[in-house]
Amino acid sequence: MRVLSGFMISPEYYFIYWFLKYYLPPMIANASPVLVKGTHRIDFSHIFIDGKPLFGKNKTWEGFYIGVLMGFLASISISIILCEEEYVLIGLGSSVSALIGDLLGSFIKRRINIASGEPLPIIDQLDFALMSTLYYYLLGMEEFVSHPLYMLYSLTIILALHIITNNIAYYLGVKDKRW
Repeated sequence: MRVLSGFMISPEYYFIYWFLKYYLPPMIANASPVLVKGTHRIDFSHIFIDGKPLFGKNKTWEGFYIGVLMGFLASISISIILCEEEYVLIGLGSSVSALIGDLLGSFIKRRINIASGEPLPIIDQLDFALMSTLYYYLLGMEEFVSHPLYMLYSLTIILALHIITNNIAYYLGVKDKRW
């Protein structure tokens, strides 16, 4: 049994705790921009030196802000549940890093001639999670970096969840494409 913030967590449930603590805010931040139809593009419609858009029409400030807000609210909730005040800023940082990872994925897609909204498997599903993982590594979060197998499990779960939730959003009419 592990005692975490006054809670007893058995080893078989520790991964669930770990996964939700470290990946729920970035997942919520990454999923939230679809809730708004932004008009103010992050790249200000600028063209990169290769003559292509920097990010594309789907990356807006409104989406970025709602992503940060929703990730922050998830971080606050986790902080309250775990009684770990310092987690609020850690979770906020992971949310921002997730959105930066999504922008990086979009940047890569533009460079290799994939139009905005078109799929690039693996990058589309994991760009945000990989950037959040890098964020935790750069912070040196011992509880995080000491579980490399958990990271692998998490990325596999996130890949599956991303595919499932995108299909649900498509069928509900929230998204116009299944990926």
